[in-house]
Amino acid sequence: MMAGLQFKTLPFGSVFCLVGGLSFTRYGSKLSWMGAAILFTRTSSPVVSFFYLVLLLVLACLGNIMNLSLFYGVDFIFGSIFVWLIMKLYGFKWGLIGSILASSATLILWNHPYAMLVFIAETIFVGLFYRQKISNFVFLVALFWILLGMPMIWLSYHYGLQMDATATLTVMLKDAVNSILNALIASLILTYLRAPMGTGRTSKKTSRSLYDILFNIFVALIVFPLLLVMIMVSREEIKKTDAAIQEAAERQSEIIENDISNWRNVHVSAVEQFSNLAAETDLNDAEALQRLTAHFKQIFPDFHNMFITNAAGTTVTFYPLHNMNGQPTLGLNFSDRLYFIQNKESLQLVISDVFAGRGGVSEPIVNISAPIMSGRQFQGIAGGALDLGYISQRIQALTTYTNIHVTIVDRNRHVIASTRSANAVMQEYDWKKDGEIHDLKDGFYYWLPKNIKNPMKRWENSSYIKITPLSGLGDWTVIVESSFAPYQNGLYKSYIKTLTILLICGLIAIIASFFISRSIVRPIIRLAHTTTDLPNKILEKNAVHWPSSLLTEITILIANYRIMAERLHYMFREIQHLAYYDHLTGLPNRVLFNQELEVSLEQSKRNGQTAAILFIDFDRFKVINDTLGHRNGDLLLQQVAERLKSSIESKDFLSRMGGDEFTAVFPNMTREQAAQAAQSMLDLFTAPILISGHEVFITPSIGISMYPDDGEDQETLLKNADQAMYAAKDKGKNMYQFYTSEMDEASCNQMTLETMMRKALDHGEFELYYQPRMNVRSGTFSGLEALIRWRHPERGWIPPTDFIPLAEETGLINPIGEWVLYTACAQNKAWQDAGYPPFSVSVNLSVRQFREQNLVELIPRVLRESGLKPQYLELEITENLSMHHMEYVLSILHEIKRLGIKISMDDFGTGYSSLSYLKKFPIDHLKIDQSFIRDIQDHKEDHSIVKAIIDMAHSLGMIVVAEGVETEAQSALLREMKCDEIQGYLISKPSSVEDIEHFLQTVKF
Repeated sequence: MMAGLQFKTLPFGSVFCLVGGLSFTRYGSKLSWMGAAILFTRTSSPVVSFFYLVLLLVLACLGNIMNLSLFYGVDFIFGSIFVWLIMKLYGFKWGLIGSILASSATLILWNHPYAMLVFIAETIFVGLFYRQKISNFVFLVALFWILLGMPMIWLSYHYGLQMDATATLTVMLKDAVNSILNALIASLILTYLRAPMGTGRTSKKTSRSLYDILFNIFVALIVFPLLLVMIMVSREEIKKTDAAIQEAAERQSEIIENDISNWRNVHVSAVEQFSNLAAETDLNDAEALQRLTAHFKQIFPDFHNMFITNAAGTTVTFYPLHNMNGQPTLGLNFSDRLYFIQNKESLQLVISDVFAGRGGVSEPIVNISAPIMSGRQFQGIAGGALDLGYISQRIQALTTYTNIHVTIVDRNRHVIASTRSANAVMQEYDWKKDGEIHDLKDGFYYWLPKNIKNPMKRWENSSYIKITPLSGLGDWTVIVESSFAPYQNGLYKSYIKTLTILLICGLIAIIASFFISRSIVRPIIRLAHTTTDLPNKILEKNAVHWPSSLLTEITILIANYRIMAERLHYMFREIQHLAYYDHLTGLPNRVLFNQELEVSLEQSKRNGQTAAILFIDFDRFKVINDTLGHRNGDLLLQQVAERLKSSIESKDFLSRMGGDEFTAVFPNMTREQAAQAAQSMLDLFTAPILISGHEVFITPSIGISMYPDDGEDQETLLKNADQAMYAAKDKGKNMYQFYTSEMDEASCNQMTLETMMRKALDHGEFELYYQPRMNVRSGTFSGLEALIRWRHPERGWIPPTDFIPLAEETGLINPIGEWVLYTACAQNKAWQDAGYPPFSVSVNLSVRQFREQNLVELIPRVLRESGLKPQYLELEITENLSMHHMEYVLSILHEIKRLGIKISMDDFGTGYSSLSYLKKFPIDHLKIDQSFIRDIQDHKEDHSIVKAIIDMAHSLGMIVVAEGVETEAQSALLREMKCDEIQGYLISKPSSVEDIEHFLQTVKF
């Protein structure tokens, strides 16, 4: 076998090849592979040839195992350098064996087989074409990754490993760049370092190929500087990300520490004051001491109880007088308690360890007590058991970052409070468990999961840990855990841009060099000097002086490199523009606005000036966008941006944050001037905007926050301006509002209502009330409308006008609507089973239910489960439904109609539908909105509108129902107009099931 191991070419004498030493340090763990020396000597011995083969195989495996970590979870490997050397020197068969051995190392490195399969396919592809006399394997490697490698990586990683698109694209580009770079390094070694003759197939070639030399020079001059820039950029991105994560964790830790320390100081001071007042009171005056104890307990409700003992440790006062188990608390003896002993011995205030379960108390508490002194005589102690539930509430409220979790433990590592639901109170918590820990600095650690082997998944599930001891509270510790996952996607996008530039430039360099390197003769030195460090020259906007030549070949080469440089310059400029400007409006984007706002705030602070921040959102843009289409919506945003720009001076700054949201910063502006600027913006939109032949009226709602009154940092100012904008919308839209502190409370109330509503379904707090309809001519009962009501156990009845819009906004209308539908159907079936004549019950459907729920499946299922026949169900829709995907809505309504269910259009006359839409809808009942009925006797306009609606509906074969009928006069007038049915307080207000059953027993069917 050894006799068959032969070098293919390059019959030269002693050459020493050193593959350079490379080391990389990351968080204290060192990954390094120090170069291997290959000494080729002039020999014909097959033993030596075999030795070199084994050495190259070992280096191929080591090159993949000892990798270079470029950034989080993404590594460069170098095994294929030696695989290409083996293929060139020993042939395709040994190259394939070397590829299989080296690629198998990736199973250990990345914990999956897909990379191994792709790298083996790469070797087969190059080997097959290389054997067909295509001698440039760098070009073949690049061709493989363009045609096969990158698609294979995408399919295997995205669908096989279930990685998201961003991470898969990062790996795909990295592997392509890595492989081309390795092929280039192998080509350089083979071109400039020669192997011996006599150990294999001898070649007559005794000189280097000028083509190979020039090709490698040209590609290397572009790829290596770009690779260096990429490594520098990636290191900088890592540093920035580390700093951002650590800053957020430190800020969170500091906030928690300050808040809890302040809370502790308040209650420590209270106990000290309590002790001092007790010392001034006769300990035999139990009544006075009990009043004092009760008084302090009421002032400081966070104490679970408060007490005073005598010198023997027996309680002389205690509030409350009975513990949670109902046992009396007076006369208890605390002399064996550690805190009593410590009080008595040290004559100092004592804070106990955390404990629970004593006296029927299940939550964790800590005892704070101070000695009662008369002169230098110990008289007893005064103290209280402090309920630590406050801490849990505070860390939940103060933890503002979604990727941060906070846990507080005592000296025994028992959980006192945590934002993690899995960390139960008083449960032992070891944050180091199942993790690989790296010590960063001053209580900062990096945690990597041990049980995940894939590097990218490890980084995704890793966390930064900030450990902060809390002094003065029994050696407590604050553990702040900041997840790395939210930052990973942004980093990968940045790396994708860098790798894309590197790959494109490398491919351009390879293709250009492949075709023109043979033609270059003399100006190579000047050209090499010009293109050295070319990316940095372009980035730094340095002048590039291109050489000239009389030779056509050289002129073409210079022109190609000039084009490459221009493309690179354009790509850098394009990337910069995409990074800082909105592609639709041309306005600065969120990133550039944040930078400009930071500069403006610093300037305002330095000059002692005020500044205004405006948050602008356009009313009903979504309706317009859905109606006219997204293309027209984009045209509208462009014209909106142009109008806004006309109101901005050169010193001001306007940006588009996304969607229909814009922001502006006005430096050196007073509150009055900000109001004038906002009003000027409102005035710009009094005139319509012409879009594709449509006149569109659109109005802005503007929120304003002022620096420094409403905040001193950009995050606070933007948040407050955003809240003010929503306040403007709540007050009617098309106006501006300044931020006030009350807006924080309103926002909090909305969040509280949403939380309560999420629990209401599970707790059975919703009820259905029913309002009857009557035939206005015969006076017979014709059906009921189901109306939802909310009886909260603490707040009582909550009006539908408060919670229905919020349910629509949050999507809770879907489960609530499904519950209403099922409950109404089940109740109607129950009435029929009870012997009442069958009648229909109508249920309201929202626009969001049409858009998000599969009504065609939901409604038959509800009818099937409740047992109600479809002819006794009526569904009410609003005419605004016609504004949302008309064809889709019509198809759903016809499907529902085919089930035998009646359809009503509710609140007719208040929406945006047209008669052309109305005649297409399969409507059975048309319900006239009560706003037209209320003044029908006194206003001729209402009278005429109602009469027209009734006549029109009858002509379309619809039954007309008048809503909000409250008087006999209204009923009589509607009867004259030939209205079919009426509904309102004249018949009955919305009533409970019991009241409706009484009503049904008296009504005429």
